[in-house]
Amino acid sequence: MVKNAIGILIFWIAPPLIYFFKEKLGFGGGSVFTGIVYVSGLLFMLNHFHAKVGHKPNTFLLLLGGTFFSVAMIYFFLMNKEMTMFNTDLINFALIFGFFFSLLRVDNQVQKYLPVLILIITFLTSCALIYSVATNPNYVFGTRATVQYTSKTTENFTGNPYIYSRNGLAGFLISFLIINRSWDSIKVPHVYLTRLLAHINVWFSLIVIILTQTRATILTVLMALPCMLFFMVPVKSIFSNIKRQSYIFYALVIGNLYYFATKLRIVELIDSYYNSFFNLFIRAMSTGVTLGKSSEVDESAMGRVNNINYIKQLWSTSRIDFIFGHGYRYRYIDIPMLESLVNFGVFGFILFASFHVAFLYFAYRCFKSQIIFQNFIGLFYLNTFVGMFTSGRPMDFAYWVSFLIFIRFMNVEMVKDKNEIESQL
Repeated sequence: MVKNAIGILIFWIAPPLIYFFKEKLGFGGGSVFTGIVYVSGLLFMLNHFHAKVGHKPNTFLLLLGGTFFSVAMIYFFLMNKEMTMFNTDLINFALIFGFFFSLLRVDNQVQKYLPVLILIITFLTSCALIYSVATNPNYVFGTRATVQYTSKTTENFTGNPYIYSRNGLAGFLISFLIINRSWDSIKVPHVYLTRLLAHINVWFSLIVIILTQTRATILTVLMALPCMLFFMVPVKSIFSNIKRQSYIFYALVIGNLYYFATKLRIVELIDSYYNSFFNLFIRAMSTGVTLGKSSEVDESAMGRVNNINYIKQLWSTSRIDFIFGHGYRYRYIDIPMLESLVNFGVFGFILFASFHVAFLYFAYRCFKSQIIFQNFIGLFYLNTFVGMFTSGRPMDFAYWVSFLIFIRFMNVEMVKDKNEIESQL
């Protein structure tokens, strides 16, 4: 079961750590190393079940997601507007199919093992990011933290802070839940070490979120905290859940904070990060709400505003194409919800929007579950929901890995026995 859980997390939570090994430590060459790791993930998910035997996922989400995916595949083969990516997309879709059918054959009991493994992987990834920043002479405090590497097209350093920010969010959510929720629904290898790691990781994760300065993650945290405090962990019980041995850890933290506050002016540094991020956040919101008509504009948000204006122009010149869609990868909108309309037409947009409305409903049900992993995927979906309006494309590989996790496990409770459930999928 642990092996199956590791296979799942290789696709879902571990990519930032894989990226660190590939780019920072120089493992493998190009995408070869990533491909080998993903294939190993599928091998980890193999089990002794008969090929025709699987476990039942959330059938309603499967129906909506499967229908939309089928529509996208039709456009992919018949109306593909970016053929240079055809082979890459084909490989990604093959991995998606392999991952999904492997998920169907993983026992529901794997939900007991995933939380602690997520805790460990997110902690290691946060350490990897901090190590990368500390050993990078080109990093300047105040800029977004990421694992940097030299671009193949220029001599400049580049990187992706978003995947590490998402890792920080996952680490914060799972650590908070492990600290404050009952452990009846999870397997814990070592009680004291797990509890201590959760307390350490919740703060490491917050540091990563601050360093990466990703607005979508901050917005998700602001959405997730009220959900956790209302549905899962009453405020009055937070302090009562801090065990005796954890006080030693917090005493050390407070002592170190006092030292750094006096020697390195840590308070001024945090205040600088806060002011910088707050100004960027307000500027981006103002740019989006006013469609670029505010006095100060955010360049990243302005790119999405330009794409919205492009869609308006497209609507005025070729309305009939919006009914049937302009084709797969017609234009990079950077707003997946809108791109589903442009690429796949009205029918595709309705399917995609309905898919996420259903996700929100089942996420709400996950909030009220007594199972930690159910709580986690309900909260973690909020980040995907925000992403549908802020970044990426509707058929991105990373999004669909998350979609498949949600389809497979959302509101799928753990069964007491291990009898296989016959599936016709």
